[in-house]
Amino acid sequence: MFLFYLIPFVLIIAADQITKFLAAGITESFPLIPKVLNVSFVKNTGAAFGMFQGKKWLLVAVALLVFAIIIFYVVRYKPRSKWLMWSLTLITAGGLGNLIDRVALGYVRDMIETVFMRFPVFNVADCAVTVGAVMLALYVLIGGVREEANNDFDGDTGCPQ
Repeated sequence: MFLFYLIPFVLIIAADQITKFLAAGITESFPLIPKVLNVSFVKNTGAAFGMFQGKKWLLVAVALLVFAIIIFYVVRYKPRSKWLMWSLTLITAGGLGNLIDRVALGYVRDMIETVFMRFPVFNVADCAVTVGAVMLALYVLIGGVREEANNDFDGDTGCPQ
């Protein structure tokens, strides 16, 4: 079952690294979707919203700890919920995409800039982590953790009932 999630996991990391590689050569911002999104290359030495600037090894340690917890949970409890597994796949793939940058380059490459609102520049990995975290929060809020523990789930979709 877990191998099913390996392909999207690899594809997310590949999409993240390819877009980062392509964006690295950008010297001037340009519109991707006029008045909505620009492509602007930024070197981010911190985490979201400029937190922990220059704390590379702290951010690496936190990412590795999160990966270890997720891997332990998946191996130990073998969750059956597809919703939960998709959320964990997105979080780990996005986290690994940014971890690759942080370890190899000392910073994370960001390139997606919102024009219609003031928001930090972000990347594909950030999108994956954010969507995965929202999915995980919804899973927890609607009682999926309790139901997973009781093995009370919809066998067709894997979503909490």
